[in-house]
Amino acid sequence: MIMRLITCQCLLILMTSFLPQGECRAQETDNLALLLEVLQGTEDQQFQLDVLRGLSEGLRGRRQASMPKGWESIESKLGQSANTEIRSLTQSLSLTFGSTRALSALRSTLMDTAAELAARRTALDALLGVKDSGLAPFLQILLNDAGLRGAALRGLAAYDDAQTPSAILAAYRMLNGAEKRDALNTLASRAAFAKPLLAAVGNGSVPARDLTADVLRQLRSLKNIEIDQELQKVWGVARESAADQQKEIAKYRAIYRAGGSQPGDASRGRVVFARICAQCHTLFEAGGKVGPDLTGSNRGDLEYILQNMVDPNAVIPNEYRTSTVETKDDRIITGLVSKQDEKALTILTANETLVVPRPEVKSVHQGEVSMMPEGLLQPLSDQEVRDLIYYLGRPGQVPLTATADTLSLFFNEKDLTNWDGNTELWKVENGEIVGRSAGLKHNEFLKSQMIFSDFRLIAKVKLTPNRENSGIQFRSEALPNGEVKGYQADMGAGWWGKLYEENGRGVLWNLSGENHIKPDEWNTYEIVAVGEQILSALNGKSCVNVLDGLGAKQGIIAFQIHSGGPLEVRFKELQIELNPKPELKTLR
Repeated sequence: MIMRLITCQCLLILMTSFLPQGECRAQETDNLALLLEVLQGTEDQQFQLDVLRGLSEGLRGRRQASMPKGWESIESKLGQSANTEIRSLTQSLSLTFGSTRALSALRSTLMDTAAELAARRTALDALLGVKDSGLAPFLQILLNDAGLRGAALRGLAAYDDAQTPSAILAAYRMLNGAEKRDALNTLASRAAFAKPLLAAVGNGSVPARDLTADVLRQLRSLKNIEIDQELQKVWGVARESAADQQKEIAKYRAIYRAGGSQPGDASRGRVVFARICAQCHTLFEAGGKVGPDLTGSNRGDLEYILQNMVDPNAVIPNEYRTSTVETKDDRIITGLVSKQDEKALTILTANETLVVPRPEVKSVHQGEVSMMPEGLLQPLSDQEVRDLIYYLGRPGQVPLTATADTLSLFFNEKDLTNWDGNTELWKVENGEIVGRSAGLKHNEFLKSQMIFSDFRLIAKVKLTPNRENSGIQFRSEALPNGEVKGYQADMGAGWWGKLYEENGRGVLWNLSGENHIKPDEWNTYEIVAVGEQILSALNGKSCVNVLDGLGAKQGIIAFQIHSGGPLEVRFKELQIELNPKPELKTLR
């Protein structure tokens, strides 16, 4: 009880004690010293978390702060805690306080390919949070690391490093859709980065159609004469008059109607939506939160859709007016300012949320245009326009085809967006999909909305207790009764490594992979499906190898909680590759 009272009294102090320039009133300094003394002496993990969270909030928007007296001993003690969050918060705070020990440890964790991916991501977040001055070369190396590539691409925008454009452009062809958006947004954030980007567009190494309307607007916001001239050569000048906008609307109306009674394909349209709209807009509970949710809008009206897509600046609510932030190191950030105070400014961009410390801000200007850019439809083919409009007008969600542009939507490691299942049983915890039950009479499934044909899936899985049963469904079909029909890579005592067809032919491969697993621990499951060939491996050891001409050649991926006793099953570090060679990588 005493601990709780101390925490309640002191957290308010912690939230306000780190004033701009690091000046603290004497009483606040004494209170902080007392609190850290108590923190050093307690084993109460909840109290430790309360204080560490309070310190973190008090330092929000600060890259660096003076180390409080006595922090070194707390760093040593709490850095060894069994609680992951306590260790992480302690290390992050130590970094903010200028600890060279923390800096070295976090850099080491970040570049250790054998470390847990979650730990490496936490390390990267902490290093980016303090804007580690030596981080850019590490980020450029991480462009070859699939698990950290997206964060590295976004992080490089914060550093005015001359090697960044060449590093990103060298990796560009191997990037998926979301990573390409991150790459283009970073390259469009500085004039020194944008010029090599436009040169790459000129020589064909970056397709011109990849530069979507929001990227073009970001490039124009740099207000650089050379860049504007290059943009005009390829894309022309931006439209200004209402008459031009009406011509555009008439043009796209004709394109849509030219498709006949069923002008588009909704599933293909969802792919286009994912590429150019979903980073900002939500539709049917899937997509970004930067712009308004489209689900309840008047989408059945063709004129409404065209008016809003072609002329998004006709009516602009104040909360969706775009701001341009210029930093003192010549970075330009375009987005919605969601929060600002004397410490920091928070801005929502098309691909991330940034907290920029006030001392780094050169200027902020709120414009008279919508966050949604003009010219959104211009890079699309006529059929893509029809598919997108047709999808937008549907009354309900449709399956999402797995492509390079949509693959990043498979699992965002934050929530169950684009998945269907009983949320009382399925959760996302620390970037892991977790299925947990007290016992079931019927099988339950968490079903992806994404349709896969040929693919490779590598995932770490953990089933406890091992005597229960779970599995990974693939090339499967969701049935009306909540069940799933299709292939299953099995899990559980007596079933590890076997291939089963759920609600179908039963066991298809009966050789056990039991000897390859570590019961009740994390195990790496690999599944490859190419044409008629199905392969699987556990912890790098081959299990299934079968040609099956009778099974489905495409379908969803799903996870199972089998009927029976209490169990917990976890899935993490999901890696998906499309159209792979029909061979195992045999990763451990």
